[in-house]
Amino acid sequence: MPRVDDELLATVALSLFGAGAVSTSAFLLHAVIALARRPELARRLREEPAVIGRAVDELLRHNLSIGDALPRLALADVQVGEVLVKEGELVLVLIEGANHDPAVFPDPERIDFDRPANPHLAFGAGRHFCPASALGRTHAEIALTALVERLPELRLALPAEQLAWRPGFIKRLPERLPVIW
Repeated sequence: MPRVDDELLATVALSLFGAGAVSTSAFLLHAVIALARRPELARRLREEPAVIGRAVDELLRHNLSIGDALPRLALADVQVGEVLVKEGELVLVLIEGANHDPAVFPDPERIDFDRPANPHLAFGAGRHFCPASALGRTHAEIALTALVERLPELRLALPAEQLAWRPGFIKRLPERLPVIW
């Protein structure tokens, strides 16, 4: 078995940490926007802290924040619905589309902390499942709990429709998120 040198190990660890930090901050930005639009959801999280885990999964499903589709090359010919994708063709995978599939998530545009099963793809799936998903969920739960408990009056300082979004970044993030509390 090949030996992994310290430099490569440090690079991989730093990359995973950085990806996790960006993903958690993106999650929180979108969670603030969602909870500001629906203050009754934030109130429920304060009143029923046991819901926080399901709320994190539902907010991850609803607001994944991947700005553009993930580019992939087909490794073999494959039939997707009525379309034949040929080996070597570029395929753009839109995970948000899967996370809003009405066949899997009834009323997918509604944020529902009581969804009985939430097989969202925020952490990927199969070989591409995030190795730090448990850590990411834990960070999101702690941060969301602190947010709703410590800033119960948190709201956007301007309408969400007026937010400017950062271009050219893998995550769909607002340039700024002005808030009042």
